[in-house]
Amino acid sequence: MKLRWGIMGTGGIAESMATTLAANDSTVAVVGSARPGAAQAFADRLQIGRAVDSHAAVAQADEVDVVYVATTNDLHYQNTLDAIAAGKPVLCEKPIALNADQATEMLSAATEAGVFAMEALWMRFLPFIGRLNELISEGVVGTITHVAANFSFPATLDPQRRWMNRSLGGGALLDLGIYPISLIHHLLGPPERFEATARLSSTEVDVATQVVSHHAGGATAAAMCSFTADTTTEAVVAGSEGRIRIHAPFYHSRRLTVERKREVIAEHDTDFTGNGLRFEVAETETCIAGGRLQSSLRPHVDTLEVMEWLDAIRDRIGVRYPAPEE
Repeated sequence: MKLRWGIMGTGGIAESMATTLAANDSTVAVVGSARPGAAQAFADRLQIGRAVDSHAAVAQADEVDVVYVATTNDLHYQNTLDAIAAGKPVLCEKPIALNADQATEMLSAATEAGVFAMEALWMRFLPFIGRLNELISEGVVGTITHVAANFSFPATLDPQRRWMNRSLGGGALLDLGIYPISLIHHLLGPPERFEATARLSSTEVDVATQVVSHHAGGATAAAMCSFTADTTTEAVVAGSEGRIRIHAPFYHSRRLTVERKREVIAEHDTDFTGNGLRFEVAETETCIAGGRLQSSLRPHVDTLEVMEWLDAIRDRIGVRYPAPEE
């Protein structure tokens, strides 16, 4: 049986998800927004059956089986808790919360309620991650000694924009940096120690952040995210026997290259058809159908450890969000 989805939010990522679900023959039953008229306009444009005038109403709708939270970062916490309270499985956009304390409460509530919950970090479900895991397991680069990844592009630094707004959980780290940090965490685990530097905006969020970390076994890593730099947006996994280039854009790469002594020895096609969001949708629906409360591809512990690291980075660079942190 196909699940009926409800979408909280009407921004760009909500539209991408609605389009993806329609292409997959999944039903979007309800969309909700707190902005007057936004949900109805979204429903009319994308042929969704029902629009409601609040996010909470999406979770309360009888015709919704699973909720996708696509609101601004500051609302993820309450929106997800509302879905869990209504007994609805939830897929919440990254970052799942503003901090690890919120994320812990959310995921604990889901577990206690017997409800599936997962962070929608789409990178972790794409084909290139599976192939990367296989290559590393096969030992093609030996022992991993260093991982480098960056996600940067020049953006409009208008203080009114969501990603520049401190009260909405803005900043490059949570919007962009979560990708290189999550990749490094996936490959090397949590850091044993790290250093971080950042350039902050007049609105007190980071517009560029760099992190250098040390991990178990002596491996190191370097991550960069920026709204001010036009970088290659590649990632490299270097080891004792060679390296794997995750070609740009690394967070949804369609090609991996194995190199040794600066020579290409193998190329791996990780291309896919359609919108890449369909992989996290498939994982969500598979887990719910199987009665699982979390995904083995993005288990709760991974989400929490990454959030703890992001918290520590923000503490180091001096980015704090309004209450409940303050």
